Amino acid sequence: MQCWFLHLPANPQVTDNNGWSAILPQFGLPEEVQQRGPNLGTIQVAQLIASLYMTMIYPFEQYYKNNLQEQQKRVRQAGSQGSADFLASNRLPSSLHATQVQRGPLVQPTSVPSTANGSSSFPPSSAQRPESAPPTEFTPDTSHAHLVGLSNDSQSNSNLSDGNVLDQEVQGIKRKVDYDNGDGKRARQKTGSEPPSENSTSAIPPAVDRSSSATMSGAVPASMQAPRPRQQPSRRKIEYVPLAREVDTYGGRDLNLLENEPTTLPQRRPIRDVSEWGTVDIEALTMSIRSRLAAELSYALTTLTLLSTMRGATPGSGFPLVQAPELFDEVLDLLEEQAFAGSEDSTLDLSHIDPEITTHRDILTQVCELENQPFAVLVPSQGSKDPKLGPLQRPGDIVLAITNIIRNLSTVHDNFDFLSRHTRLIDLMLRLCTVTRGEHRTISPASSALSLGDLIRVRRDVLYTLSTAAPNIQLSTSSPRINLRMATRSFHLISSYLVDPIEAVPPMTLIQLVGIPPSGNPKPPGLADIALEVFSRLSQLDSNRQIYSKHIPQGSLMSLFEALVHRLPVVDADFQLMVREPWLSYMEKIVIVIYSLAFLAPPELKQKLKANRALGFRAVMWRLVQKLLMNHEMRGHFTICSKRAVEAMKVLDDAEDCFDTSKSTAPIMSFGMGYGEVGDNSSEKGTGLLGGHRGVTWEVLMLHEVAKDEVFFGELESLSRVEC
Repeated sequence: MQCWFLHLPANPQVTDNNGWSAILPQFGLPEEVQQRGPNLGTIQVAQLIASLYMTMIYPFEQYYKNNLQEQQKRVRQAGSQGSADFLASNRLPSSLHATQVQRGPLVQPTSVPSTANGSSSFPPSSAQRPESAPPTEFTPDTSHAHLVGLSNDSQSNSNLSDGNVLDQEVQGIKRKVDYDNGDGKRARQKTGSEPPSENSTSAIPPAVDRSSSATMSGAVPASMQAPRPRQQPSRRKIEYVPLAREVDTYGGRDLNLLENEPTTLPQRRPIRDVSEWGTVDIEALTMSIRSRLAAELSYALTTLTLLSTMRGATPGSGFPLVQAPELFDEVLDLLEEQAFAGSEDSTLDLSHIDPEITTHRDILTQVCELENQPFAVLVPSQGSKDPKLGPLQRPGDIVLAITNIIRNLSTVHDNFDFLSRHTRLIDLMLRLCTVTRGEHRTISPASSALSLGDLIRVRRDVLYTLSTAAPNIQLSTSSPRINLRMATRSFHLISSYLVDPIEAVPPMTLIQLVGIPPSGNPKPPGLADIALEVFSRLSQLDSNRQIYSKHIPQGSLMSLFEALVHRLPVVDADFQLMVREPWLSYMEKIVIVIYSLAFLAPPELKQKLKANRALGFRAVMWRLVQKLLMNHEMRGHFTICSKRAVEAMKVLDDAEDCFDTSKSTAPIMSFGMGYGEVGDNSSEKGTGLLGGHRGVTWEVLMLHEVAKDEVFFGELESLSRVEC
């Protein structure tokens, strides 16, 4: 701001010419500002700046001008005492009088005489003599005349001196800085090939008036006109290679070393046989669990964990639960006590069960959000250990230990029938997987002993346990309430891994979503594959299908059906993955579950699914059948999947109640013709689901694998019928 004020004329001239408003844009200031206090109006910013200038800066400027006038008076007095001889001895050629003025270290510049046209014959200011210069300097011979003439012209040029003295000083300082910098640059560009001149440090070229340089070029010697040749500095290519250490680890772990370590280690010991333990005191384990003492519980659960991992002498054999039913009942009592503090109320109304399916992805998302909060560990949450327990185990850890034991025991072939027919076990484990919705639709486990992280582990263990016990599980029991609980909870558990819209996509899109390169060996999602296997086995029995059809809402059935159709292959890249065995098994399970849902769906739901153009069930399923059967190399491997897909389309095309036994399926007598045509397509009415693809359908019917199978051929022919 002071630099702007130094370039301004005297304050009266700025005020008269309204110059204060001109500097407002330079500082980004408005023209008016609101005064503080109510009803005071606005004030002009230009007037405010002028007032500040007169108060703060103008006194210093006035003091500076008075100091200059005192120095001028002293110079005039010195000139009147006869210093002409001293000045004459130090003259320069007259040709340089108009281009250079040297000023001593103690002489300050004064007002410059004006010419006839008002321009100055001397430059506004000149650079001060450097410290390295000799004490005697050359000064122009006209300096005395100017100094003498100052007394006569002081009155006439007082206004000009006052108005331009600050500008001259600022320009003089700037030129001196530029001159010093330029001289330093020239000094650095010299090379060692030319010795420096003797007067290179003392001879300083004077300041030159650029406005009059053209008229005085003839009077300046040639040595001063010719520019000094500059030697271009040599360019060197500098390459900087930082010192860095190559890091092959990821988070401090060498993955290559971890992958190669199993090959270098000696062969691991095989899993111990159960017989190595000798005689196991089952009654002692039962009493340890029944005592509920911390030390006894720790011993009993540890022993059962080791026994559940051991196998017998024959493949598939292990710890037989059939020989220890009382011990298993005590384990279930401990599980129910730690998780729910008692058995479930049999009089509880279950009609309020939320039909909304909480997906596995929703639980994971909420866990990530809670764990990413600051100081999440310090915030008490559900499932955390109560400080009043002291050194005792957290109830959630006991629940996790028991579910792990049951999962290990379910892999023993001798325990398949025992676990699948244990209704209390299935009901209790499905109860552990339930969730509740609180305020703001937050998810929380139904068991107060479990956290969300524990719930994810429990649901996974229960899902793997059901995968081995599902073929023999009977959902239809003597208690209708147990049937409702088991059907609803098992359906919600299975659907939570399948109905998420982000994960319900075709195979290639699913691989891209996970981020696995297709060129490797990608596999289907593990939990979704196990969920499909569990439902395909649970819905294999017609009695279980009838329980699902009775207790599951149509909206939930439709959501699962649509999600499974979205998982079917669509593009050629999806069908290329089906050549691999894991993906072929994954597709077969999807098609089998689609058939089961189409079978147990009510007739009105079948009509909705059949008429849903946005779903495109007919186009997707027919493309699947056509692609699989037209593959000559792998046609034998795709026959099962193709037949089940055609059966699913046939069940959906009929749109009948599959549990209705009122219709007679026995052949009827026809007069004079023996048995009538039962099941033949001549008795069916309307156009089939594939009536619009009759040409392509006939090509599929001519295939050898289709023609030799009467059921497959008849269903495909019925789907391609056209009503005349």
